[in-house]
Amino acid sequence: MHQICTLTDDLVIQELNISLLFDDTKYYLQGCHHVMLIGATLGIDVERRIKYTSKINMSKAVIMDAIASSYLEYALDEYEKTLDLKDRTFRFAPGYGDVPVSLNKEFYKYLNMYKYLGVTLTESGFFVPQKTMLCFIGIGKDHKHKECGHCIRKDTCSLRKDNKRCWID
Repeated sequence: MHQICTLTDDLVIQELNISLLFDDTKYYLQGCHHVMLIGATLGIDVERRIKYTSKINMSKAVIMDAIASSYLEYALDEYEKTLDLKDRTFRFAPGYGDVPVSLNKEFYKYLNMYKYLGVTLTESGFFVPQKTMLCFIGIGKDHKHKECGHCIRKDTCSLRKDNKRCWID
């Protein structure tokens, strides 16, 4: 599910009166006039299967957990393609970099994720089921793909210095 909101020049989501002015978002969102909030989950059945498997074979459960996380990212990539947004940033989620996980609470309420996805948010800002993501995309600036040249840490990244990267295409 998603919802498009207006983003002011000082990076405030108008509909929520919430600032996205953080060091890690200034670069990515500057010049964007809208932000899309996206909520997605693989659902409780995936979590139950992983928990069940952990009682039988912990190695398999760890692998299942990793695959489920990867699949959620893949599913969101595919969902974004269906939206056909021309000028947009890549996904960014509360809890990454200096963007506080506490933003999940306001975004969760705004998207009404319990009603539409059956997702619960804990007091500490994490989701049940765990294979759930709440993220945002800036609209109005072309940073569709994760690239070292678009990264806020491009000048100080130790991976880049070693000719490596932190994402998978």
